[in-house]
Amino acid sequence: MGKEVVKLGLVGFGGMGRLHAEQIGFMDDAVIAAVVEPAGVNRSSAEQFYANKDVAFFDDVASALSRAQLDGWIVASSTRTHIEIAQQLLAHGYTVLLEKPIAGTLSEAEKIRPLVKPDSSNLMMGHILLWNAEFQTLKSEVNRLGKITAIDCSRQRCANHRTRYPDESPFTLIMVHDLYTVHSLVSAQQPFKYSAQQRKHDQGGVDLGQAQLGWKDNSHASFVANYLIPDDIPGGGNIDELSVAGQSWHVRLLYDSGIIQIASKGEVRQVHVDPPIRKGATNYFDDALRNELQHFVLLIKGIASVPLGARYEDACQIQGWIDNFISLTQNKGAN
Repeated sequence: MGKEVVKLGLVGFGGMGRLHAEQIGFMDDAVIAAVVEPAGVNRSSAEQFYANKDVAFFDDVASALSRAQLDGWIVASSTRTHIEIAQQLLAHGYTVLLEKPIAGTLSEAEKIRPLVKPDSSNLMMGHILLWNAEFQTLKSEVNRLGKITAIDCSRQRCANHRTRYPDESPFTLIMVHDLYTVHSLVSAQQPFKYSAQQRKHDQGGVDLGQAQLGWKDNSHASFVANYLIPDDIPGGGNIDELSVAGQSWHVRLLYDSGIIQIASKGEVRQVHVDPPIRKGATNYFDDALRNELQHFVLLIKGIASVPLGARYEDACQIQGWIDNFISLTQNKGAN
């Protein structure tokens, strides 16, 4: 394809779909040419966003496939629709960027296996933190320091997430980000120990999930994901942390701080991550999403491959971890 502009379709124009649309609007080698979104608030939002633009709107994927000729698709719909939509798109020969998590269960995710190429070159997962400059810097430092002994992850959101996303538990909505980053840090090694706990809110739903993984080399990872921050905190109250420890060293990142703190050899030093400065991507999240989308365009053009952590096989492995956690909380009586 070279320098040709890639025409993309977007399924879903909710929160994440809109963010994809905004970042693609700043790219000169890709455009959104079709949006699939049933009538409603999200459809109206998409039509307003693309007013006076050459964008076609469809109520369903089948209609779009019969009328639109595109180069690839982004699926940013609700998790429960991911596999059905991906099946249709992959069956028509399209390259797909699929938002996390891949599905509600591993058995659902397996349904598209016959359609995914062995190298996953027609399916890339939207595991955005793999393109985050802070995480990439932390991973580089960890790789230099040596063998990992323990990883500690914490991801906290405001309380209204429980009611805003009633079909998503903390395991699938936010902990999944830490699961795929840990998957990347341990080079996709499969754990053999699992444990998990959750807290059920007295008005329904789950507002706290905790999980632990253990590997045969005696390394461990722990995860906390919750909706416990008061709703009136300025800026939404997101607090995300990642710590990695080895023999005589410790690395810590508070996401969005731009600082990696490293304790090693009797001293503590800081590695500063340059803040993003591109137009439309002046924070680490938007910058990572832009990077992810640019990589997806290169994948469509055949000049990039899907990296470790964003492949179909990786997504299935991580979904298996989530299935184990949820099964443990339901069947072992942990709550």
